[in-house]
Parts: sequence; structure tokens; C-alpha cells
Amino acid sequence: MSGVRLLAAAALARTADSSAGVALVLASLRQSGGPGQGSLVLAVLLVPHLLAGPLVGLVTDRARRPRLVHAGFVAAFGVALGGILALLGRAPQPLVLAVALLAGCCGPMIFGGLSGRLDDVVAAPDRVRVRGLDAATYNVADIFGPVAGAGLVVSVGVPAAAAVIAVSCLCAAGLLLTVRPLPAAPGAPPPAVHGRVSFGEDLRAGFRAIAVSPPLLAVTAATCLATFGNGMLPSIAVLLGVAHGHPAGGGLLVTAVGVGALAGSLAVARWPVRVAAHRVVFGCLAAIGVLLAVVPLVPAWAAVVAVFAVAGLFDGPLFTSVLQVRAEQSPPRVRTQVFTLGAGVKLTAAAAGAAVAAGVVGRPLWVLVLALAGSQLAAAGVGVLLLAVRGRRAAAGPR
Repeated sequence: MSGVRLLAAAALARTADSSAGVALVLASLRQSGGPGQGSLVLAVLLVPHLLAGPLVGLVTDRARRPRLVHAGFVAAFGVALGGILALLGRAPQPLVLAVALLAGCCGPMIFGGLSGRLDDVVAAPDRVRVRGLDAATYNVADIFGPVAGAGLVVSVGVPAAAAVIAVSCLCAAGLLLTVRPLPAAPGAPPPAVHGRVSFGEDLRAGFRAIAVSPPLLAVTAATCLATFGNGMLPSIAVLLGVAHGHPAGGGLLVTAVGVGALAGSLAVARWPVRVAAHRVVFGCLAAIGVLLAVVPLVPAWAAVVAVFAVAGLFDGPLFTSVLQVRAEQSPPRVRTQVFTLGAGVKLTAAAAGAAVAAGVVGRPLWVLVLALAGSQLAAAGVGVLLLAVRGRRAAAGPR
């Protein structure tokens, strides 16, 4: 039951975060007449992820009772999100941005730390299936969060929306307090003791865990490049919709990807893939790249939507397998660090991709679509190449 409660808490917290993005922009429109303040706050929310991720993971890995750390970060995240919404347009901007930085520092727990907790509370035979369900919580948040955020602001107003988002995270924190680890197996080695190891050494150990594992390093590099491309997706989707005579069609394309990814994640949970997880990652990246590359050749709007949905279908097992690689290749002593660092790298890459997209929207549409497809194909190639090179060096050993 701990696994179910963990998934429920993750779904609540991730949906609250996803809903807050739209709610912030709408609140900014209401308070200042433009989206500028809300967009600035969203950018500030992303800034700390890369730097705070390893620290959040390290604090969790060193804790004697990790559930208290999980619950504390999620509760602080919710209160900060609600505070941002309540203060936007009413308090001095530096105060709002400071609260956004606080929320951003807690964000790696939502997007990485909770996923890293699964191995401690779910029995080994069920982990692949439950990891598919964990990936599905991200998809559910991406699909329903923006709708919920917009609906709350429009129907009950900004203050009530802030309260609902904060309470959702507090409920998630309450659930996390009830999540307990599996009992130790007879004869199992005792948990790693961090007290005799310095904070800095533990921090370096997290980075070293990624660097010394060829599959983990290859998957981290590949997903970073792919996520950079995905950061361009919303802008390209909007342009595709306009080009096909559907000004609001960009939202439909992004939703199609999300629905496809949800279906893919649930399929993996029902029928776990028996291929090595890193191979699934590279194969799915290549498949997504090929699908997106044919989009400029597709004349019918319905067919474009279908292609995006099928691409999303591959994203489900892709993300599930990324989580699986992190779990399999990271030592238990630094597992949460690996998850939070990986999440921070991906979010930073996505933000960079979005910034690049804003600067190249004047290019021909087919060039932008092929750039998006190329990022996925290049990610697959980089992953395969890096795995081969590092794997060969690891096999050769020190000279």
C-alpha cells in the first residue's frame, strides 16, 4: 500500500505544479493586464532546479527518515506555489520572485525525488510495472493540470485557486508521511551510514555515479539533448496549427502527445518491456525522430494530430525506461541524487530549448520541424555512441 500512497502523492503534487503554470499566467493577466509577471515567475521557478537538484537529493539520501524530508519539501513547495499566486500583483515583485526561488528549490523533489523513492517501498518483482504508473502520473499532470489551473482561476478566482493548489500539495505531504520502506530482507547488509562521510564527498559521489556508469551517462546525455528539442515543441505545435488553418491547434497537438504518452506509460505498466532499459530509451528516441521527420510531408491536419499522438505513445516507454535506468544504475546511497540531478538537467535543457525556439520562430516551418526531429535522432545516436565508447573503456579497465 505504501507504493499506492506514494503514487497518489506524486500525482497530486505534479498536477498542482502543472496547474500553477497556467494559473500564474492568468493571474498576471488579471492583476497587471499582461502575462509578463507570470512568465517571469515561471522562469524563476525553473532557475534553481539544476543547482538545487543534487542538494535536495543529498539531503534526502542522508536522512534517517526520508519520508519526513519528502513530506517537508512537498509541503513547502505547495505553500510557496500558493503564496506566489496570492502575492502576484499585490506584493513587491522581489518578494514574489524570492518565494518563486524557494518553490524552485523544492521542485527537484517533485520531479525526481519521489520517483527515486519507489525502490524503497515497492517489491522488486513489481518495480517495472509501478514505474510505468509513476511515469503516467507525469502524463496525467501534463494533461489535466493546465485545464484544472485555468478552470480554478476562471471559476473561483485567484485566491481560491492558490488555496486549492497549496492544499493539494499539503495532502500529498500527508500521504508521504505514511509511506514506509520495505522491511529489510534477512541477511541484507545494513543501510549505508553517511555520518562518517563528508557532505562534499557525498555530493561528489552522486555526480560520480552518473559518470562511471556507461548506461546511466549515455541515457542522461541523450535525454538532455532530446529534452532540449522538446522545449521547442509548444512553439512549433502552435505554428503547425496555424499553417493547417487551426489557430488553436497547437494545444491539440501538445495534448495528443500527452495522451499518447499516458497510453504508452499505462501499456508498459500492464505489459512490462523485457528489453534492457537503455536500449528502449534509444529505440524510442529514434522512433519519435522518424515520426516527426515525416510531419512536413503530411498534408491532412487529422494525420498530423495522429502522428503526434503516436510519437507520444513512444514517449511513455521512453520515460519509464529512463526512470528504470536511473534506479538500476545508481547506488542506493546516492539514488535520490541521481534522480534529482537527472530531473534538473532535463528541465534546464527544456528551458534552453524554449528560449532558442523563441529566437528562431521566423524560420521556415519545415526547418523547425526537422530540427525538432533531428534533436531526437541525434539524441539516440549520441546515446548509442557514448554507451559504446564508455562501455569499451570500462571493459578495458585501467591501464
